[in-house]
Amino acid sequence: FSECTAGIDGGGMFVYNSGDVSLERASFSECMAGVDGGGLFVDNSSDVSLDGASFSECTATAKAGGGMVVVNSGDVSLDGASFSECTAGFAGGGMVVVNSGDVSLERASFSECTAG
Repeated sequence: FSECTAGIDGGGMFVYNSGDVSLERASFSECMAGVDGGGLFVDNSSDVSLDGASFSECTATAKAGGGMVVVNSGDVSLDGASFSECTAGFAGGGMVVVNSGDVSLERASFSECTAG
């Protein structure tokens, strides 16, 4: 996903009311959302698993999760995910998880992400 935009949520990808969300080696680069989840926005779904995903220079202009937002979902697992130079207007330059299950970060990296 490169240079994708959304007026509200999920500049690169928007997932709503879904089962499990599994992405392997997905790349989000220079994606922008007007509100939440510059690269990826997941709401009201089951477990979210990102294996080797990368988020680079993604932006959530107004609110949260420059790289990604997961809300009202199941467990969130990031294995080898990287967030680099992502920004958010309010919170979570790299990522935000709200009202969801357990969060597991293994070999995940965050570099030069900023918020607010």
